Amino acid sequence: MVSELIDARELNEWLDGAAAPMVIDVRGPKEYASGHVAGAVNIPLSQLPKKLKHISRDGLVVTYCNMHHCGESRGERAAALLRENGYDARALDGGYPVWKEAGLPVAAATLVSRV
Repeated sequence: MVSELIDARELNEWLDGAAAPMVIDVRGPKEYASGHVAGAVNIPLSQLPKKLKHISRDGLVVTYCNMHHCGESRGERAAALLRENGYDARALDGGYPVWKEAGLPVAAATLVSRV
């Protein structure tokens, strides 16, 4: 799989812009609730195909997971699925761990937010 990735700091800059991308956490609800990119919505990878109609095709969509298996991660597979369905999509390089380690905005939730 050829991955189209976006750097954490670049994504953070885009999130402050007028055309901020939609960010989708494709991990499970418990992983999402324990901490996620601030503003991200939770759509587990297994549910993504049936949720496509709820995702806007206007603008960039960024997906992420914990990226334990670079090249085959859930975030990269989700971005590939979105691209196959006509979306402009990229995966967050390094996933949530890199985002958190960079000190970028994170949130935790007791209630899972989904599209």
